[in-house]
Amino acid sequence: MKTPGRYISVDGINTHYFEGGRRSDRPSVLLLHSAEFGGAAEISWQYNFDAVAEHFHVVAPDHLGFGRSDKMFDFGGQFDRRIRHIQGFLEVMKIREVFVVGSSMSGGLSLTVAARETPDWPIRKLVTCSGGGFAPANEARDVLNSYDGTAEHMRRIIEVMFIDPKWARDEAYIARRQELATLPGAWEATAAARFKAPFRDRSGPSERESIDYTRIRVPCLVMAGAKDPLRLPGYAPELAAQIPGARLHVFEEGAHMPNIECADEFNRELIRFLKEDA
Repeated sequence: MKTPGRYISVDGINTHYFEGGRRSDRPSVLLLHSAEFGGAAEISWQYNFDAVAEHFHVVAPDHLGFGRSDKMFDFGGQFDRRIRHIQGFLEVMKIREVFVVGSSMSGGLSLTVAARETPDWPIRKLVTCSGGGFAPANEARDVLNSYDGTAEHMRRIIEVMFIDPKWARDEAYIARRQELATLPGAWEATAAARFKAPFRDRSGPSERESIDYTRIRVPCLVMAGAKDPLRLPGYAPELAAQIPGARLHVFEEGAHMPNIECADEFNRELIRFLKEDA
Protein backbone atom coordinates (compact mmCIF):
# COMPACT_ATOMS: atom_id res chain seq x y z
CA MET A 1 0.00 0.00 0.00
CA LYS A 2 1.25 3.46 -0.85
CA THR A 3 -0.78 5.18 1.85
CA PRO A 4 0.26 5.07 5.53
CA GLY A 5 -2.13 3.87 8.20
CA ARG A 6 -4.14 6.28 10.33
CA TYR A 7 -6.09 6.15 13.58
CA ILE A 8 -9.58 7.33 14.42
CA SER A 9 -11.70 7.01 17.56
CA VAL A 10 -14.90 4.99 17.14
CA ASP A 11 -16.97 5.10 20.34
CA GLY A 12 -13.73 5.50 22.28
CA ILE A 13 -12.02 2.61 20.46
CA ASN A 14 -8.70 3.47 18.82
CA THR A 15 -9.26 2.14 15.30
CA HIS A 16 -6.50 1.74 12.75
CA TYR A 17 -7.36 2.09 9.07
CA PHE A 18 -6.11 2.92 5.59
CA GLU A 19 -7.75 5.43 3.28
CA GLY A 20 -7.09 6.11 -0.38
CA GLY A 21 -8.63 7.44 -3.58
CA ARG A 22 -10.88 10.45 -3.95
CA ARG A 23 -14.43 10.81 -2.78
CA SER A 24 -16.99 11.20 -5.54
CA ASP A 25 -20.68 10.64 -6.14
CA ARG A 26 -19.99 6.88 -6.16
CA PRO A 27 -20.24 4.84 -2.97
CA SER A 28 -16.99 4.31 -1.10
CA VAL A 29 -15.42 0.86 -0.97
CA LEU A 30 -15.04 -0.80 2.43
CA LEU A 31 -12.40 -3.55 2.52
CA LEU A 32 -12.78 -5.89 5.51
CA HIS A 33 -9.93 -8.29 6.25
CA SER A 34 -9.81 -11.97 7.21
CA ALA A 35 -9.51 -13.15 10.81
CA GLU A 36 -6.70 -15.71 11.00
CA PHE A 37 -3.94 -15.09 13.54
CA GLY A 38 -2.05 -12.11 12.16
CA GLY A 39 -4.99 -11.03 9.98
CA ALA A 40 -5.14 -7.29 9.32
CA ALA A 41 -6.06 -4.78 6.62
CA GLU A 42 -2.42 -4.34 5.61
CA ILE A 43 -2.08 -8.10 5.09
CA SER A 44 -5.39 -8.90 3.36
CA TRP A 45 -5.41 -5.93 1.00
CA GLN A 46 -1.72 -5.32 0.30
CA TYR A 47 -2.12 -6.29 -3.36
CA ASN A 48 -5.60 -4.83 -3.93
CA PHE A 49 -5.89 -1.51 -2.10
CA ASP A 50 -3.99 0.70 -4.54
CA ALA A 51 -5.66 -0.86 -7.60
CA VAL A 52 -9.14 -0.20 -6.20
CA ALA A 53 -8.16 3.29 -5.03
CA GLU A 54 -7.43 4.25 -8.65
CA HIS A 55 -11.18 4.06 -9.28
CA PHE A 56 -12.90 4.59 -5.90
CA HIS A 57 -12.60 6.14 -2.48
CA VAL A 58 -11.41 3.20 -0.31
CA VAL A 59 -11.21 2.55 3.42
CA ALA A 60 -9.77 -0.55 5.07
CA PRO A 61 -10.07 -0.67 8.88
CA ASP A 62 -8.61 -3.21 11.28
CA HIS A 63 -11.35 -5.08 13.14
CA LEU A 64 -11.53 -4.99 16.92
CA GLY A 65 -8.64 -7.03 18.31
CA PHE A 66 -6.82 -7.26 14.98
CA GLY A 67 -4.00 -5.41 13.30
CA ARG A 68 -3.25 -2.18 15.08
CA SER A 69 -6.75 -1.47 16.42
CA ASP A 70 -7.48 -1.77 20.16
CA LYS A 71 -7.30 -5.33 21.45
CA MET A 72 -10.84 -5.91 22.70
CA PHE A 73 -13.17 -8.89 22.89
CA ASP A 74 -16.79 -9.12 24.06
CA PHE A 75 -17.61 -12.62 25.31
CA GLY A 76 -21.29 -11.71 25.43
CA GLY A 77 -21.65 -10.90 21.74
CA GLN A 78 -18.46 -10.18 19.79
CA PHE A 79 -20.12 -10.89 16.43
CA ASP A 80 -22.58 -8.02 16.81
CA ARG A 81 -19.96 -5.83 18.47
CA ARG A 82 -17.83 -6.13 15.33
CA ILE A 83 -20.84 -5.13 13.25
CA ARG A 84 -21.53 -2.11 15.47
CA HIS A 85 -17.87 -1.13 15.38
CA ILE A 86 -17.86 -1.03 11.57
CA GLN A 87 -21.19 0.83 11.62
CA GLY A 88 -19.64 3.42 13.93
CA PHE A 89 -16.53 3.61 11.76
CA LEU A 90 -18.63 4.43 8.68
CA GLU A 91 -20.55 7.06 10.62
CA VAL A 92 -17.37 8.75 11.92
CA MET A 93 -15.92 8.66 8.39
CA LYS A 94 -19.19 10.19 7.09
CA ILE A 95 -19.66 7.39 4.56
CA ARG A 96 -23.34 7.19 3.63
CA GLU A 97 -23.22 4.52 0.91
CA VAL A 98 -20.71 1.72 0.62
CA PHE A 99 -19.56 -1.17 -1.53
CA VAL A 100 -18.52 -3.86 0.97
CA VAL A 101 -15.76 -6.37 0.20
CA GLY A 102 -15.21 -9.01 2.88
CA SER A 103 -12.52 -11.70 3.03
CA SER A 104 -13.15 -14.99 4.87
CA MET A 105 -14.68 -14.16 8.29
CA SER A 106 -15.54 -10.68 7.06
CA GLY A 107 -17.35 -12.17 4.08
CA GLY A 108 -19.63 -14.10 6.43
CA LEU A 109 -20.01 -11.05 8.65
CA SER A 110 -21.03 -8.89 5.69
CA LEU A 111 -23.51 -11.47 4.41
CA THR A 112 -25.10 -11.51 7.87
CA VAL A 113 -25.54 -7.75 7.80
CA ALA A 114 -26.96 -7.76 4.26
CA ALA A 115 -29.46 -10.53 5.13
CA ARG A 116 -30.97 -8.63 8.05
CA GLU A 117 -34.37 -7.01 7.66
CA THR A 118 -32.71 -3.66 8.26
CA PRO A 119 -28.97 -3.90 7.39
CA ASP A 120 -26.68 -2.19 9.89
CA TRP A 121 -24.47 -0.77 7.15
CA PRO A 122 -25.54 1.31 4.11
CA ILE A 123 -24.58 -1.40 1.61
CA ARG A 124 -25.02 -0.78 -2.12
CA LYS A 125 -23.12 -3.83 -3.33
CA LEU A 126 -21.51 -6.77 -1.59
CA VAL A 127 -18.51 -8.94 -2.47
CA THR A 128 -17.59 -11.96 -0.37
CA CYS A 129 -14.34 -13.82 -0.94
CA SER A 130 -13.82 -17.20 0.78
CA GLY A 131 -16.65 -16.35 3.17
CA GLY A 132 -20.16 -17.54 3.92
CA GLY A 133 -21.62 -21.02 3.83
CA PHE A 134 -20.65 -23.90 6.10
CA ALA A 135 -17.06 -24.03 7.38
CA PRO A 136 -16.18 -27.69 8.14
CA ALA A 137 -14.02 -28.81 11.03
CA ASN A 138 -10.96 -30.46 9.47
CA GLU A 139 -7.17 -30.66 9.77
CA ALA A 140 -6.64 -27.45 7.81
CA ARG A 141 -8.88 -25.49 10.15
CA ASP A 142 -7.17 -27.06 13.16
CA VAL A 143 -3.88 -25.61 11.91
CA LEU A 144 -5.42 -22.13 11.73
CA ASN A 145 -7.08 -22.34 15.13
CA SER A 146 -4.19 -23.79 17.15
CA TYR A 147 -1.51 -21.17 16.48
CA ASP A 148 1.11 -21.37 19.24
CA GLY A 149 2.86 -18.08 18.58
CA THR A 150 5.87 -19.49 16.76
CA ALA A 151 7.12 -18.55 13.31
CA GLU A 152 7.05 -22.23 12.32
CA HIS A 153 3.34 -22.49 13.11
CA MET A 154 2.71 -19.27 11.16
CA ARG A 155 4.44 -20.96 8.23
CA ARG A 156 2.02 -23.89 8.55
CA ILE A 157 -0.91 -21.47 8.50
CA ILE A 158 0.39 -19.95 5.27
CA GLU A 159 0.82 -23.43 3.77
CA VAL A 160 -2.86 -24.10 4.47
CA MET A 161 -4.16 -20.83 3.01
CA PHE A 162 -1.99 -20.65 -0.13
CA ILE A 163 -1.28 -22.99 -3.03
CA ASP A 164 2.06 -21.62 -4.21
CA PRO A 165 4.78 -22.67 -1.72
CA LYS A 166 6.67 -19.42 -2.34
CA TRP A 167 4.58 -17.66 0.32
CA ALA A 168 5.60 -20.09 3.06
CA ARG A 169 9.24 -19.83 1.97
CA ASP A 170 9.23 -16.02 2.13
CA GLU A 171 10.87 -15.28 5.49
CA ALA A 172 10.02 -11.56 5.33
CA TYR A 173 6.35 -12.37 4.69
CA ILE A 174 6.25 -14.83 7.59
CA ALA A 175 7.94 -12.26 9.86
CA ARG A 176 5.43 -9.57 8.89
CA ARG A 177 2.46 -11.76 9.74
CA GLN A 178 4.24 -12.95 12.86
CA GLU A 179 4.71 -9.36 14.06
CA LEU A 180 0.98 -8.61 13.79
CA ALA A 181 0.01 -11.95 15.37
CA THR A 182 2.16 -11.33 18.43
CA LEU A 183 1.42 -7.68 19.20
CA PRO A 184 0.34 -7.25 22.85
CA GLY A 185 -3.17 -8.67 23.18
CA ALA A 186 -3.38 -9.88 19.57
CA TRP A 187 -3.16 -13.62 20.30
CA GLU A 188 -5.67 -13.33 23.16
CA ALA A 189 -8.22 -11.35 21.12
CA THR A 190 -7.99 -13.73 18.16
CA ALA A 191 -8.00 -16.91 20.26
CA ALA A 192 -11.02 -15.72 22.25
CA ALA A 193 -13.25 -16.20 19.23
CA ARG A 194 -12.42 -19.93 19.34
CA PHE A 195 -13.53 -20.34 22.96
CA LYS A 196 -16.84 -21.96 23.86
CA ALA A 197 -17.90 -23.09 27.31
CA PRO A 198 -18.40 -26.87 27.60
CA PHE A 199 -21.97 -26.38 28.85
CA ARG A 200 -23.06 -24.39 25.76
CA ASP A 201 -25.09 -26.21 23.12
CA ARG A 202 -22.73 -27.27 20.33
CA SER A 203 -25.28 -29.20 18.31
CA GLY A 204 -27.18 -26.33 16.71
CA PRO A 205 -26.11 -24.23 13.73
CA SER A 206 -23.89 -21.22 14.27
CA GLU A 207 -25.15 -17.75 13.38
CA ARG A 208 -23.32 -17.86 10.07
CA GLU A 209 -24.72 -21.28 9.17
CA SER A 210 -28.28 -20.14 9.85
CA ILE A 211 -28.23 -17.02 7.66
CA ASP A 212 -31.17 -16.79 5.26
CA TYR A 213 -29.24 -15.75 2.17
CA THR A 214 -32.44 -15.42 0.16
CA ARG A 215 -33.15 -12.19 2.06
CA ILE A 216 -30.15 -10.38 0.58
CA ARG A 217 -31.38 -7.65 -1.75
CA VAL A 218 -28.20 -5.91 -2.87
CA PRO A 219 -26.12 -6.94 -5.90
CA CYS A 220 -23.66 -9.59 -4.74
CA LEU A 221 -20.50 -11.17 -6.12
CA VAL A 222 -19.38 -14.46 -4.57
CA MET A 223 -15.66 -15.14 -5.06
CA ALA A 224 -13.89 -18.32 -4.01
CA GLY A 225 -10.79 -20.40 -4.59
CA ALA A 226 -11.41 -23.77 -6.21
CA LYS A 227 -8.71 -25.34 -4.02
CA ASP A 228 -9.68 -23.87 -0.65
CA PRO A 229 -9.15 -26.55 2.04
CA LEU A 230 -11.05 -24.51 4.63
CA ARG A 231 -14.38 -24.78 2.81
CA LEU A 232 -16.46 -27.65 1.51
CA PRO A 233 -15.78 -28.44 -2.17
CA GLY A 234 -18.41 -26.77 -4.34
CA TYR A 235 -19.72 -24.53 -1.55
CA ALA A 236 -19.46 -21.33 -3.61
CA PRO A 237 -21.96 -22.23 -6.38
CA GLU A 238 -24.42 -23.39 -3.72
CA LEU A 239 -23.97 -20.14 -1.79
CA ALA A 240 -24.37 -17.96 -4.88
CA ALA A 241 -27.50 -19.88 -5.91
CA GLN A 242 -29.18 -18.91 -2.63
CA ILE A 243 -28.56 -15.17 -3.06
CA PRO A 244 -31.03 -13.56 -5.49
CA GLY A 245 -29.21 -12.47 -8.64
CA ALA A 246 -25.75 -13.19 -7.24
CA ARG A 247 -22.76 -13.54 -9.55
CA LEU A 248 -20.06 -16.16 -9.02
CA HIS A 249 -16.34 -16.09 -9.78
CA VAL A 250 -14.13 -19.06 -8.94
CA PHE A 251 -10.33 -18.79 -9.00
CA GLU A 252 -9.24 -22.11 -10.48
CA GLU A 253 -5.73 -21.73 -9.04
CA GLY A 254 -6.80 -20.10 -5.78
CA ALA A 255 -7.08 -21.44 -2.25
CA HIS A 256 -8.34 -19.42 0.74
CA MET A 257 -6.57 -16.15 -0.14
CA PRO A 258 -7.19 -15.50 -3.87
CA ASN A 259 -7.22 -11.75 -3.14
CA ILE A 260 -3.49 -12.18 -2.43
CA GLU A 261 -2.45 -15.19 -4.49
CA CYS A 262 -4.51 -14.27 -7.60
CA ALA A 263 -4.40 -10.50 -7.05
CA ASP A 264 -4.51 -9.38 -10.70
CA GLU A 265 -7.51 -11.58 -11.48
CA PHE A 266 -9.19 -10.57 -8.23
CA ASN A 267 -8.70 -6.84 -8.88
CA ARG A 268 -9.99 -7.10 -12.44
CA GLU A 269 -13.19 -8.93 -11.48
CA LEU A 270 -13.80 -6.80 -8.39
CA ILE A 271 -13.41 -3.45 -10.14
CA ARG A 272 -15.54 -4.61 -13.07
CA PHE A 273 -18.36 -5.62 -10.72
CA LEU A 274 -18.19 -2.42 -8.65
CA LYS A 275 -18.20 -0.18 -11.72
CA GLU A 276 -21.31 -1.73 -13.25
CA ASP A 277 -24.26 0.66 -12.87
CA ALA A 278 -22.29 2.61 -10.27
